[in-house]
Amino acid sequence: MNKGVVLFFSCLLITACKPSQEKAVDLAKTEISHDMKDPASTQFRDVLTKKVGEKEDGSVVMLVCGEVNSKNSFGAYSGFSPFVIALTMKSKGIFSTGVEYTVEGKTIDGTPTDSNTSPTINPCK
Repeated sequence: MNKGVVLFFSCLLITACKPSQEKAVDLAKTEISHDMKDPASTQFRDVLTKKVGEKEDGSVVMLVCGEVNSKNSFGAYSGFSPFVIALTMKSKGIFSTGVEYTVEGKTIDGTPTDSNTSPTINPCK
C-alpha cells in the first residue's frame, strides 16, 4: 500500500514539473506579438505544438507553429502569415506554474526575426 501511494505521488510530482503545451502556446503568442507593428491587434489561428525533446536538465524543447495576422503601419490587417517558434522551457519549481524559457529561433512568413535564426518551412505539419 505504501509503495503504491509513494509511486502515485512521485508520478504526480514528475508530471507536474513539465511545462505544458498550453504554456508553450501562451509564450509563443507573446513573443510573436512583440514583433508586430501593433501587438494589441495580433490574431492567431491554426496554432499547433510539437514536442521536439527533453534535455538532461529537465527542460522541454517545443515548436509552436501557426498563422499570425496583425495591423500594419496603415492600420489595416495585412493577412495571415505562417510562423514557427522554437522554445526551450523549464519549470521554476515543483509547485510553481511559471517557467523559465529561451527562444531558440523564430520565423514569420519564412523570414527570421533575428540574425540567429535561419529561414525554415513549417516543421509542425
